[in-house]
Amino acid sequence: MALPPKRVLTQDRLRTAVQNLLLETDWTEITVQDVSSNAGVSIGTFYNYYDSKDEALADVRACLSALIKKDLNSLLVTQSQVECRISLLLKYFVNILNAKPSWANYFYRAESFSERLDGGLVALLEPLVLEGMLSNKGHSQNAKITAFFIENGFFPLLKQYHVNGTSVPEEDATQMVVLALLAMGLSGDRLAQASALVCPVTPIAALPQSIFELEKAQAGHA
Repeated sequence: MALPPKRVLTQDRLRTAVQNLLLETDWTEITVQDVSSNAGVSIGTFYNYYDSKDEALADVRACLSALIKKDLNSLLVTQSQVECRISLLLKYFVNILNAKPSWANYFYRAESFSERLDGGLVALLEPLVLEGMLSNKGHSQNAKITAFFIENGFFPLLKQYHVNGTSVPEEDATQMVVLALLAMGLSGDRLAQASALVCPVTPIAALPQSIFELEKAQAGHA
């Protein structure tokens, strides 16, 4: 089997280096020299691939966002009711904090979901909130505002648990979902049943993730 081009392997080392550093410290404290050193390449080589460290982060974020969204799609498709999908979406990120320490560091060292997930949680929530509006499940008048409201309440809570080094109890996760669904205008049995759903721990591999190996696996190569 032919070896992948050197350029592919070098970029994979740079992407892995970005992940390694993100798991250890804040992005604002990381330099291009840190990324290059961790990847075992020169600074000049780094600039052959990226114009800046923020461009490198954007590249890694896009790759890992695709992985997260694929994992979420396989989870959310198990539910037909939109409120149940919203519940599992939120509890998925609770489970990452509780059971996936490297992913928890990746997400909750950031200042917002959008720093680590393309489009932030809003990009995932807004179409679900809109679906709820169109099916008359809830009384929200603006899907984007509602999605922003939910994300901006949800992320700081999870970040604080992470900073404190504590897990989120199931009853707390359920209460977060209740508040999110109330923001949509849901109430009664639908709200109670959806918020009580238990989200299974997802099978995402630990970070750092070789993007090259990930893309090769997704393409169906051995």
